[in-house]
Amino acid sequence: MSDLPDFATPIEIVGQKQSITTHKVALMLAMTETPFSFRVIDLLAGAQKSADYEELNPFGRVPTFIQGDLVLRQSAVILRYLARRTGQYGYDGEAEEYEVENWFGFAYDYFSFGLARVRYINRFMGGEPQHMKDYFRPNTLRGLELIERHLAGHEWLALGRPSLAEFVCHPLVSVWRDAELDIADYPATAAWLERFQALPGWTEPEAMLAGMSGG
Repeated sequence: MSDLPDFATPIEIVGQKQSITTHKVALMLAMTETPFSFRVIDLLAGAQKSADYEELNPFGRVPTFIQGDLVLRQSAVILRYLARRTGQYGYDGEAEEYEVENWFGFAYDYFSFGLARVRYINRFMGGEPQHMKDYFRPNTLRGLELIERHLAGHEWLALGRPSLAEFVCHPLVSVWRDAELDIADYPATAAWLERFQALPGWTEPEAMLAGMSGG
């Protein structure tokens, strides 16, 4: 017998409207038609360091996923949980699981530690310091070169169908404007973004979360 909550138990996401990791989970919930509520935590004000939030999530990160007594604190873990519980966008067997897991590592190595950092500096730090953007830019460009090469010969990142690989990578690549990039330089990647955004249930994540939190 499973010790997990009944999946009909209400789900609450605690996160930030502008957070890419929060976007990943919100998109998965929306596109699997899984109802959830959203509570904002103001990272820029340091709310993640408050005693109340540290009790909920000692890692001090977002999002936090709450369903009954179950609390999950990493976006990758939440995505895997949702795939298993909804039966959507997951994998069939270990070989497929490892193929998808490759993209979890890729997203972290090249986009979380590249494109996402440049976007953060531009959006939340006024575009400075420039030397930090210069530091992260080569990793950003290398990641885009690699994903463009792959997508030139594949419709989806893994398994020949939309999978968790898309939910890990798409929200990062989709903020290309904030990272001073031109997606037209990567036509296969641009086409992939459009394919994913044409799937049922897709909605622009920041606008969705803003609407749920009242602004």
